[in-house]
Amino acid sequence: MRSGTSLLHRLILTSPDTGDRVAPARYIADFLLLSRTYMNSDSAFAADYFKSRDHLLAATSQFVRERLTDAWLNSGKPACLVVRTVEISPMIPVVATLLPDANFAVSVREPKDVIASILKVGEKQLKLGRDSPATRRDVSRLAKTYNRSYLAVFRAQLRDEHLRQRIVFVRYEEAAANPQKALEAVWTRFDLAPGSGVLADDPAVRASIKEILVHRVWRSYRTELSEAPASTRSVGSHKKALKTSEIWTVNWRCRALRRIFGYSGAEAGI
Repeated sequence: MRSGTSLLHRLILTSPDTGDRVAPARYIADFLLLSRTYMNSDSAFAADYFKSRDHLLAATSQFVRERLTDAWLNSGKPACLVVRTVEISPMIPVVATLLPDANFAVSVREPKDVIASILKVGEKQLKLGRDSPATRRDVSRLAKTYNRSYLAVFRAQLRDEHLRQRIVFVRYEEAAANPQKALEAVWTRFDLAPGSGVLADDPAVRASIKEILVHRVWRSYRTELSEAPASTRSVGSHKKALKTSEIWTVNWRCRALRRIFGYSGAEAGI
């Protein structure tokens, strides 16, 4: 969350091989989270309803494919369906197994800016009476969540060369500054016709997205850049939003990923 997935999604959709923007795939992500639970910790509750774990995986894959087919039809039957979700990042290894023909573009951003943006959302949600690590300003827990979002896929791709070829990491800072250059690996790796990378003001066309953007709670995730052209205005936003002690906490807790992503002064090793 807050790593630039909306920007990355919109930039990929500038390719002529992609269709209309569809709403985030949160429903599919929730279903995958549920399936993962019954594949692991609560597997006993599924044992009498599926012949085996492979049977459960196959049923999950079939359901997800059916939903993606519906989204593909609603998106105009493009050569490539591009869907966005922040929730499946820790589950990419499982999703890669369920959908062997899927590729993954993963947005990464300086963790301090990510957490600063989450806290800004938390301030809005606090006024709505919601409770979360963001509204409680729990920076340590947010840093842990940041790590958990990426570490599973890093460990999996180290073991699996084929999976490594299906994943492209895109730094938010580069996508905001030079979209065409930042997405070169996406076009090449995923065999997509290059997009323009140029984003005009992008008011939502689809009714579902309009509803999300004005929803009492979900609109709290919007910023002035949400539907706007690419901009570097939010790069370094943590400098005004985080205390010195919080900056130190994030740098320390996220030190491994900051080094891998090239945010620690060392060369990026994504």
